[in-house]
Amino acid sequence: MINILIKIDLFFFHFINGYLSNPFFDNIMPFFHHTKHILPYLLIAWILTIIFDKKNRWKLILLIPIGIILVDQTGLLIKKTVLRPRPFMVMNPEDINHLVKPSGLHKSFPSNHAANNALLAMVLSSIYKNLKLVFWGFAILIMYSRVYIGVHYPSDILFGCILGAIYGLILIKTWNYFKH
Repeated sequence: MINILIKIDLFFFHFINGYLSNPFFDNIMPFFHHTKHILPYLLIAWILTIIFDKKNRWKLILLIPIGIILVDQTGLLIKKTVLRPRPFMVMNPEDINHLVKPSGLHKSFPSNHAANNALLAMVLSSIYKNLKLVFWGFAILIMYSRVYIGVHYPSDILFGCILGAIYGLILIKTWNYFKH
């Protein structure tokens, strides 16, 4: 059974990383890899939202940092336990479209990028329901980019997404329980 799952994972990895590879995405997708490119915009949006959305201020102040800490620490613990090598470590360079500098060599499973973005999408979608598609669209774009640039397998992304969504759901339910 595990061999079938590995084959499915590799099939989808090669489909996204190889078959769907194109010069336009080769230039765009690495942008989503580096937190330094996106984090300033997220922080500014978070701070502005805290300032102007008085109704949800404390929910935003508490749930997002707590959620990110929980997701990052859980993901790191799993990474240190599983020690799954990243695709670019085990595949022939000719078989992979690896577009960024190698890092976190044995830290493929789960994807903390996927977990953090699923957490943010879950929490923000619960507050701003009319922007749910925007939040999840951005999260999915980042998740897709992780496979596209060759640093994660699809199963890393899937598990990271599930991890982040579960933490987000737990935090939202806990907040609602104590607020009502």
